[in-house]
Amino acid sequence: MLHLKTAKLARWQVRLLCWGCAALWISGVAWLLLHNFIQVQSDFGPEANPLEPWMLRIHGAAMQIVLLGLGSLLVVHVWRGWTYRSQRALGISLLSVAGLLIVSGFLLYYVGDEDWRGVASTVHWIVGILALPMFLLHYFQGKRIRRG
Repeated sequence: MLHLKTAKLARWQVRLLCWGCAALWISGVAWLLLHNFIQVQSDFGPEANPLEPWMLRIHGAAMQIVLLGLGSLLVVHVWRGWTYRSQRALGISLLSVAGLLIVSGFLLYYVGDEDWRGVASTVHWIVGILALPMFLLHYFQGKRIRRG
């Protein structure tokens, strides 16, 4: 059910975004930990953990789900939500964070220069980790506003 008078999301949108963002965040953090702290020792020295490619595949699949959810937000939620001043700065920040993650993820995938990939990687994982508390704050603040 679409709530045209409010910025409240339909149940399917909430589920899509919550599950998609959870999969995105968990797979990203798991990859980061595996890549930096849980390497495998071989006869030739430390090697990448064999789970790393799987975390990237899950991350890419979850990203597509989240992009679908973000697109659905732009239709009603963002425009209706603009009337809630208490959520406006956080909403703009979340959209900016999403944009930064999309651009830095694109750079990680397509840029060949290792220096630029290093910068894009650092930006991507720092912003990605910080996105979770921002998302949770926005979500629970929205629930509080609707209650009262």
